Amino acid sequence: MKILGISLTMFILLAGISFGIDFIKGYKIPAIKSLNPLYVMEIPELAIMYLLLLFLFVDPVLSFLQKKRNRK
Repeated sequence: MKILGISLTMFILLAGISFGIDFIKGYKIPAIKSLNPLYVMEIPELAIMYLLLLFLFVDPVLSFLQKKRNRK
């Protein structure tokens, strides 16, 4: 829980600094569309993101299936 709190605090502080610098430089904060990183990603970046997400979910599923087969 402590790690999540620290991570959330760091995210809020860094996002605040980023928006503060943008505000000082005179940029207007547009609609929520510009805050979504999926709208500005290129095809290779999307492929790498989906590949990493696949690795994130496949390993626990395979581990679970292997444990389930070993029980029988």
